[in-house]
Amino acid sequence: MSEFVQGGLPDIFSFSYSLQNNGLGAISLLEKRRNNPHLSRDERRDVQLLRSLAWTYEDIQQKFPEKTLRQIQYACSVPATPKKRQGRPSKLSQAQIEELVDFVCASVQNRRMSYIALAEAMDFSVKKGAIRAALEKEGFHRRLARRKPPISETNRKIRLAWAQAHVTWTQEMWNQILWSDETWITGGRHTRTWVTRRPGEELDPTCIVEKVQRKKGWMFWGCFHGYTKGPGIFWEKDWGSINKETYCNHTVPIAHGYIELQKREGVYLQFMQDGAPGHSAEYTKEELLERGIIPIFWPAFSPDLNPIEHVWNIMKDYLQKEYPENMTYDALRAAVKESWNVLSSSVFAELICTMQERCQAVIDADGMHTKW
Repeated sequence: MSEFVQGGLPDIFSFSYSLQNNGLGAISLLEKRRNNPHLSRDERRDVQLLRSLAWTYEDIQQKFPEKTLRQIQYACSVPATPKKRQGRPSKLSQAQIEELVDFVCASVQNRRMSYIALAEAMDFSVKKGAIRAALEKEGFHRRLARRKPPISETNRKIRLAWAQAHVTWTQEMWNQILWSDETWITGGRHTRTWVTRRPGEELDPTCIVEKVQRKKGWMFWGCFHGYTKGPGIFWEKDWGSINKETYCNHTVPIAHGYIELQKREGVYLQFMQDGAPGHSAEYTKEELLERGIIPIFWPAFSPDLNPIEHVWNIMKDYLQKEYPENMTYDALRAAVKESWNVLSSSVFAELICTMQERCQAVIDADGMHTKW
């Protein structure tokens, strides 16, 4: 150890461990150490300071002859000022907490049980507050469950295989897909509404959302490829419900015409549609085949892989922001058309760029649900 380090530090200790007078007379340093075999906070700080200045454990221990070498080593491995434990102690033992966590994670039904129901089911002789505190300590909180389509074991394997087969597709390959879908659009809000209020203000007129019975709406079909927006059509009220006949009579000709038009421009598109009954019926498959349209194979219940789903959210966000809750059919139709027309090519380009990430997310989830 250098003479500089050894020669410069005694002054630190002459200051830190100077004799202190508490009114009853001087208390010797040795006497204090004998009464308290553990290192004080100041002692730990000085030990760590010496260690940071390259003193060995043995040299430091010589400064603290009443302490063992193990105590010196331990003092260097822990914070000088230990953190105080937060909050009151748990009413449940660690074993009970682990049993509670295992129970909650065991099934869908258990995940949905309230804190009161969990307290009754576990029979730990505690109330809901103790259950809640124990779960929050383990990182659990009550949250709204996300709505996702059902995925069977067979469909999980199909989704996984599809993602693995397409995760290496290039941007040019994704650009050759004509993405299509329908959506039901109503005016007003389509997302949950959060307000800032105090207790007791839940019924204040500024803190409520008026419930509208049987909102007016339109079914809208649209498509895009690459960064290019394709045609969009409204499902007219006199067309009835969407089934194999009406889909082939009204939607398929639009898609076919657009594909043929792009073909003349040297752009060859492959049609994408989901597995809705009107899309997957044999009648529809034969109609598409006769028109020379061979759709890309699509795994069932996979909206997370279809980028056009996000387009619908953008349009509904636009309507929510720009238009009132209640509109006539004609006004709503004009607003929906406007929300479709304002979509820029950059929106579609950004969505296509997410395809590799979407496929990788399905692979990472082993074919199950993803954030998309």
